[in-house]
Amino acid sequence: MDYTTIPQENKAEILEQAVINSPLDELVKTYKELGYIEMTARALGTACRFCGLKTVKTLVDCGATFDIPRDETLERRYHCYSGLKYDNYRSNYALYLLEIFKQIKGACCCKGLKLVKQAVTNNKKYLPLLPDGERLEILRYLCENKDKLSFYPSEMLYYAIFARDTVIVDELKRQDVCLSEIRVKRLTEGGMASDSYWYEWGAMMSKLSDEDYLPVMKTIAAELDGKPFHCTGKVYDITKKRFENAEIFDFFRDNFKTEKLNKTDIIRSLIDCNAVDSLPVIERLGWLDNPKRRDEMIDYAQRMANRTECVAWLLDFKNRTADLVAEQAKAEKKMMRELNANPNSVTMLKKIWSYKEQADGTLIITNYKGLMTKVTIPETIGKSTVTAIGNGAFAGASGVGAGTVSANFTNEQMQARRRITSLTLPKTLKFIGDGALTFLKSLEKIEIPEGVEEIGAFAFDGCDSLTEITVPGSVKRIGMYAFAGCKKLRKVTLCEGVLEIGAGAFSNALNLKEIFLPKSLKRLLAKEYRYQTVEALDFCSILTAYCPKGSYAEGYCKAKGIKVEITRE
Repeated sequence: MDYTTIPQENKAEILEQAVINSPLDELVKTYKELGYIEMTARALGTACRFCGLKTVKTLVDCGATFDIPRDETLERRYHCYSGLKYDNYRSNYALYLLEIFKQIKGACCCKGLKLVKQAVTNNKKYLPLLPDGERLEILRYLCENKDKLSFYPSEMLYYAIFARDTVIVDELKRQDVCLSEIRVKRLTEGGMASDSYWYEWGAMMSKLSDEDYLPVMKTIAAELDGKPFHCTGKVYDITKKRFENAEIFDFFRDNFKTEKLNKTDIIRSLIDCNAVDSLPVIERLGWLDNPKRRDEMIDYAQRMANRTECVAWLLDFKNRTADLVAEQAKAEKKMMRELNANPNSVTMLKKIWSYKEQADGTLIITNYKGLMTKVTIPETIGKSTVTAIGNGAFAGASGVGAGTVSANFTNEQMQARRRITSLTLPKTLKFIGDGALTFLKSLEKIEIPEGVEEIGAFAFDGCDSLTEITVPGSVKRIGMYAFAGCKKLRKVTLCEGVLEIGAGAFSNALNLKEIFLPKSLKRLLAKEYRYQTVEALDFCSILTAYCPKGSYAEGYCKAKGIKVEITRE
């Protein structure tokens, strides 16, 4: 048959069909009759995959190779890469020898390859992938004739590792085949974004399954002569998604150049993917030994949804390793040193206080950010006067007071607030907000300055260590539950001028023995709460109220069965 005038793509197809259908003598005859064949690589790959060493040798003897001429028309014709743009962007039909049945993800060399499981002959006979022994015979032959065949053992090794074809990998290593110098250089030193070796490496690594990642990466790492993988921000972003697997994170830390990476960002990424099992690696590396970073990470985890396990581990780490007393003392000493150096510095005060300007130009304290146990709220910040403490500004717990407390503080700040023993309020103060000082469990004494006009709901709720409180006459209204749950509170004095006490203001102050109520008092409120009526003085069973004769307070207390002692006006 005269094949000389048929198109080249038909010649390639005829040769491939002859490989799987014809005896060797007919294959030789067909090859000769076809004349010049521009694409023999596919036929040679097919022989390596399904037919055996004799067929491979026959094709090679006739002139077949894995070489693909650099030609744009040929690339389009056979849907392959011939290396026109980048040297290693060449379709590698020698990979037909590998035990793979789909393209290696990210590998440009697979373009145009048909990695079928079986070849079908004209008489419907199915040729499966050759058994391992026969594949190894072909591999040894290809290595022996590599120059003649345009076969590159080092490239075969690289792709075989990604394909996890251990039979081929082991044989190549027995023959002392290593990754090419350019591969090792790119893996350990990186390259420009336009470099094909560097680009392909990133693409192939990113597309590895979680199951394949460690086996493949460990095998490649063994080829680098102890050099670590080059790491860029992109490589890190690709890899950190796998950090939920502690072994992968451990491998990354030990085998990638991470010196220039921000340790805080790495820890955040572990929290992002809820990689609780990887946090012990961070502990082993000593990355959480810095108290500031440790507490920042605790706060970061607490602010994220569904990170309960990470928060629990970080808090446990802190409890196991931290000298909290020493850390607190150090923090206080540093802050006091800075304040003493310049007590009126707005810059310094902003480190301790968050505040907002009100409509009248005065300031409201919205958050205490400091760590000191003895605190003085400034009367002025800059040229503005402090007149109010906002809702939850000092709260020692979140979610208190029917949602009135802000969560705009860190866990460390919340813990520090619970250790506050002394709080000095400014003489300029007029308003104490809802939940402003709630759960300051160590606060033993506080003086509410004359000039305060209102104490908000839940303001001192849960201040367990308070024993005595005096409310000046400038306060017209005490909000509901303002002093509820103050377990050690024994004596309360409300000065002449106080008009109103909110519902449950002293409820569950179980040790309250004395309360002095003024003639000015006009209302002690009750409120329906969870299917029961809550009075201002509920649960104060040992209480004696001291009231002026004939006052509203006297009448109220007698009506509620509270023991009354008459005082002089």
